[in-house]
Amino acid sequence: MDLRLGVFLLMIVSTAGKAQNFEIFSTGINSTLNNSNSVGLRNAFININLPLILNPNKGMLTNSILFSKYYVDYNNTEEIMNTAAIESFSTIKYTLGYFTKINDTWSFKTNISPTISSNFESDITMDDVFFNGSLAFIKSGKKGLLHLGLVYNTGFGIDKPIPIISYSRKVNNDFSYMLGMPITKFEYTFNATNEANFYLKPKGFYSNISDNLIINTTDKAEKIKYRAIQTGINYSHSIDEYWKLSLDAGYQFSTKYELLSNNNSIYEFETKDSFFVGLNLKFDLLKNKKN
Repeated sequence: MDLRLGVFLLMIVSTAGKAQNFEIFSTGINSTLNNSNSVGLRNAFININLPLILNPNKGMLTNSILFSKYYVDYNNTEEIMNTAAIESFSTIKYTLGYFTKINDTWSFKTNISPTISSNFESDITMDDVFFNGSLAFIKSGKKGLLHLGLVYNTGFGIDKPIPIISYSRKVNNDFSYMLGMPITKFEYTFNATNEANFYLKPKGFYSNISDNLIINTTDKAEKIKYRAIQTGINYSHSIDEYWKLSLDAGYQFSTKYELLSNNNSIYEFETKDSFFVGLNLKFDLLKNKKN
């Protein structure tokens, strides 16, 4: 197995230990820093979540919608194709989730996420539509939570189902951690308004090219895939009771950006490891109810 793919698969799915945290609204921008002779990526997003709590025996439904825009910088000249049609991609994703307790130690959650992702150079077709989803069983132990399941999420830049394996624990009021896939994170709370975490996580997108891109005069690229692994530090500051501002900075490696035909790679762009920065704003409805 390719080493980069192996590392990537070992990170793919996990869910955080702070189950009571529910962000109604979040928005942000992030970007890799300029690197000559390499593809760069900028991303902006808006995410809205709406919970629907059922009676205690039936659990909770969640509705969320994500709008995301990706901008690709081709710092090197790709002479075999015109990159104008693949400089930006948009994603619209709706997620319906369900969470319920099975008994005192086991819980279950699942979601389905129909997604439209394309460069939108022509009308929307079924080729622009992807069906993401996941299911997981959560076991509550004396010290932490174990998550086991399966996920399919093209937002990771992977077009295959991935196993869910993670463990999270809150050690004390100041320190917690999460180990597994896709996020490994160590979080420390300094005081009531400031906290920081160190993380390792995937970054990517998978999108349709609405008008197939011709390369090498004969090959037709139908899909585009970007994936990387990011390690960095997130520092967040609570502006008031509900609003939180956070800054990300770190390093991105194992980046791969390629064109696909029939899910087979037909062209890979030049990419390099690079630094990245990001800024996020969140509205956390249940901030004061965290465990």
